[in-house]
Amino acid sequence: MAMSCDREGGDESFKKALRLLSSEGIDGALMVVERELEKDPENWEAWSAKAEILYFQNKHDMSLQCCDRSLKLNSDNAHAFNTKGNILYKQGKYKDAIDCYNRAIEIEPLFVRAWYNKKMASELQLKKSRLRVHYVASHLAHQEKQKR
Repeated sequence: MAMSCDREGGDESFKKALRLLSSEGIDGALMVVERELEKDPENWEAWSAKAEILYFQNKHDMSLQCCDRSLKLNSDNAHAFNTKGNILYKQGKYKDAIDCYNRAIEIEPLFVRAWYNKKMASELQLKKSRLRVHYVASHLAHQEKQKR
């Protein structure tokens, strides 16, 4: 099994960012994470945190870039895969989202959010496939009627 992205003890800046997120909102949390990245631009945890914050701000393109940067620094970052999956889900790219959720689950098998997100994306992908099959079948039946 791949190594989890959790560090023992955690980083004080991330604990502070979480406190700010609940007390001062998302802008305060982003400020803390950006300060951390100024100190250490190779901090994959900070890139992952920034990706999630930007996702919540609906800045999906920027969030995706942060996910990719985090994953380049640590390919075993389940949280970045989950966030990337969420972005792809919002873009209607359900198969790609499911692939990201699967990777997150492979890294952290008990990552409940990734399991839930995978379920939601799978249901929408299946619904989308059924609609397409229904449309094609209806279209073929209509063409057959016109031939008669």
